Parts: sequence; structure tokens; C-alpha cells
Amino acid sequence: MTDQEKQGALLFFTKAGCYKCHKGPALNANEFYAVGVKDLYELDGVVRTSENDPRNLGRADFTGKKVDEYKFKVPQLYNLKEAPFLFHGSSMHTLREAIDYFNDAIPENANVPASQIAPQFKALNMTEEEIDALEAFLSHSLYDPNIDRYVPETVLSGNCFPNNDT
Repeated sequence: MTDQEKQGALLFFTKAGCYKCHKGPALNANEFYAVGVKDLYELDGVVRTSENDPRNLGRADFTGKKVDEYKFKVPQLYNLKEAPFLFHGSSMHTLREAIDYFNDAIPENANVPASQIAPQFKALNMTEEEIDALEAFLSHSLYDPNIDRYVPETVLSGNCFPNNDT
């Protein structure tokens, strides 16, 4: 890791507080939070969704509980460098946009009540240098350009990988 990536790692586990949610082995968690990002229907050209789509309610679409509304699972952070979109609604297209979003902590989805926003979602007040360092850590230190080496040639079921489709 470069010195900048090391600084980004330190920020991840201190000032930026990313570790508070991204704490599992894959820097994810089996927890659900609302951070107020836009829903999929709000993007141009998206089909098969609408303002009334129950999937916009996040975990509440599954549990039926009001307390779970607008909460989505904490995703893993590995190999996001080339991800074409981020967040459940695809409203961010780069890690930099996501970092800036968390740094400012201003919800972009007016449908999400303030009472549902995660208490961890607070302005981080990072400098541009700190944002650059965190982006370097997430983009380069958590990136494996040879990830395909883990794709199995076959799976025990004989079905397709990764979804076990016939």
C-alpha cells in the first residue's frame, strides 16, 4: 500500500467512521440502514420500477415493519473501483461520489423521513486530501484485478455460477 492508501485506511477506521457499518470480513455487515439515497425509478431510462414500487421501502418490503422502511443492507467494499453504480438506486457512479455523499451527509431522497436516517450518517468534515486518501484506499487497496481466479469452473449442482441457475 502507498502512504496515501495507508492514510485512507486509517481514516476508514477513525475519522470517517466507515468501520461502524462496514465491519464484517468483506467490510460489510448483516445490518440495514437508511442513508437517504435516491431510488432506482428516479434515474432516466430505468424500466420496471415506479414511485410506488414496494422495493423502494428496502427491508420493510420484506419484513412489513415500519421501523425497517428505507433501510438497505450494508454492502461489501471490495472491488468497487470499476463498479458502474453504487447504492440500491444506482444514484452514484463512482467511489468519489459516494465518499462525497457521506462526507456532506445530506440525504438526497426527500421520501426518506429524517427519523429513518441512520444515526451514523453525519457530516465527516474531511478535507480534500483526506477524501483523496480514503478514495485511494477503497479504490486500490481493496481491489483485486485477478478476482476471476476464484470463479469455479463448475459447482456441485452442475448449474451455472454464481446464481445456481439451471
